Amino acid sequence: MKKVLSLAASMLLMLSAQAQNKEFLITGSAPEGVNKVYLIVNDNNAPQDSVRVTNGIFRFSTRQPAQTFLTVTSDDKHLVTVLNDEMPVTIDLVDGAVKGSVLNRQFADYQKSQRKTGEEMGQLFDEWKTLRNEKTAESKERLKTINNRLDELLEQSVTSALKYSKEHTTDVTPALVIAGLWPYMEYVDLAEIFDKNTAVANHPMMAKARKKLQQYDLRRPGKQFMELTMHDLNGKLVKLSQWAGKGNYVLVDFWASWCGPCRQEMPNVVTSYQRYHASKGYEIVGVSFDSKADAWKAAVKELGMEWPQMSDLKGWKCAAAGIYGIQSIPSNVLLDPQGVIVAVDLRGDALLDKLKEIYGE
Repeated sequence: MKKVLSLAASMLLMLSAQAQNKEFLITGSAPEGVNKVYLIVNDNNAPQDSVRVTNGIFRFSTRQPAQTFLTVTSDDKHLVTVLNDEMPVTIDLVDGAVKGSVLNRQFADYQKSQRKTGEEMGQLFDEWKTLRNEKTAESKERLKTINNRLDELLEQSVTSALKYSKEHTTDVTPALVIAGLWPYMEYVDLAEIFDKNTAVANHPMMAKARKKLQQYDLRRPGKQFMELTMHDLNGKLVKLSQWAGKGNYVLVDFWASWCGPCRQEMPNVVTSYQRYHASKGYEIVGVSFDSKADAWKAAVKELGMEWPQMSDLKGWKCAAAGIYGIQSIPSNVLLDPQGVIVAVDLRGDALLDKLKEIYGE
């Protein structure tokens, strides 16, 4: 009997909550041949409703909470996301046009502007998946071209998202715009969005971004380095302060022997050391996220890492992960002669470009 009463009480609470939410009406037209259209709640990415299309027209009536993102779709190519601002909207799934509030029209215009970029990225990624296991010179060259183009498109997407976010500092729509792009944004850009738009900063879709921003803050440029105490390759206890803040630039390089991207990046790090260590006093301190000493030592020798090394051999429980907010590797922080962080996550050409800038080349 108690279970029945509890269930009844839960249902009453749910019905009460739904009654408090105002009706949000979505009507629209579907592509030719489409018989059913789906309504998806973006916060949990779950279908909330579906309706049949009659004479090319569909209609949804929902009582989702205000400020909820809702996507109307018939398939992967035809979809439009709107914000429940409690004002009726009309959607054309063919061209992505929206009639409704000014905000939803602006939001739809942004989505339309990004559609071609998204389609090209999808096509390139499908091709990349097909070619990645091929070993021919031709496929390797094509993969390089695809990766370069994907990088270009990603940079364009980030730029567009930042522009939209700066134009919409009083509404919540930037939360969806940057939801999939924040991992590729600079600390200062993401921090600015959060500082200027509390609706975005507190949105549930930004939970991971908030956590990442907090971790970024641990190693943001302008902060003094934080001490690390671990063992070197010979088992001797060493401190980061033995090198940091001693009058030279120091790259603190977070890596591991089992990390493929770390191995791919290491030739760039080696080149930086060979070019600037003897002539300029530039130093590198490797901080390994390994858990096995033998693998760590073997990789140091194999990859030609001639600079100081330290590790507590705790894998992802490495003290550096918490102290510097490291969630993925390779990662690094560049310290100035006083031990102040001046740059983070310098990879590829970015590392050598930064050192050329520093040393006036």
